Amino acid sequence: MTRSCWVLLFCLVPWCQGQTKTREVTNVAPAPSDRFPASWYPANDNVTYTMAAQTDAPYTATLVTTAHYLDPATGEVKDSSQSTLQARDSAGRKRDEVEMPRPDGQGGIVMAHEVSISDPVSHCRFRWMEPWVAPDKPTATVACMPRTLHYTNQNLYSDAMVSAPREVQSPGSSELSQPLGTRKFGEVEAVGVRRTTTTTNSQTGEVVKSVTEIWYSSELKELLEMKEIPDPKAKEASGQLPDVDLTQIQRKEPEAALFYPPAGYDIKPE
Repeated sequence: MTRSCWVLLFCLVPWCQGQTKTREVTNVAPAPSDRFPASWYPANDNVTYTMAAQTDAPYTATLVTTAHYLDPATGEVKDSSQSTLQARDSAGRKRDEVEMPRPDGQGGIVMAHEVSISDPVSHCRFRWMEPWVAPDKPTATVACMPRTLHYTNQNLYSDAMVSAPREVQSPGSSELSQPLGTRKFGEVEAVGVRRTTTTTNSQTGEVVKSVTEIWYSSELKELLEMKEIPDPKAKEASGQLPDVDLTQIQRKEPEAALFYPPAGYDIKPE
């Protein structure tokens, strides 16, 4: 799972807990092959559960992630953005990328992409750097779950949507979810929700409020935008989470080569 995915998951899990009951489906991966040898798979244990992939909604797009940070020299809030490829095929295989600085093997630094592939057909995940800039042979890592899995048909983004305001109270905090209606992202329609989280410090009585908006497309089965709305009363204007925008969406089947390590890469189990 990529860094941006972990951020989104961390943000949304408290939001969605207890909202829906999930249906379980048993899924068995195809028989081992040269591309997916038996040595990659652990023994079936009949207890491995994971969320089902989103299928029948292929696309390629550009994911723009914008982080906000406070410049200590000037006191100004500045933005730092990166644009990477994101793609999913009809079977639910997903490609995510994160741009990272890497040594070029000659004392310099180049920008490369850490590519992460989730393949729900084979039950495997791949990770590699592209382009490969190290002096040694290009290498990808693979981690596979058992060939027999139990899928839960849960979609965290879809489950976060609400049709009417809803507030959840807990000791020291409250979460208010408000529907934002529909909005077009190019040719793709999405529905939005605003979540306002209010937390009270039990020691000082200080009240901290954060507001997050997300837009989810049920036709694309994908998050299209998530952003944190700054509190104008806050002393620190920089946000805790990056803004996420899925742009340049093309609703077509991606090339199959996007979802497997490139030719010339050694593939080693994690």
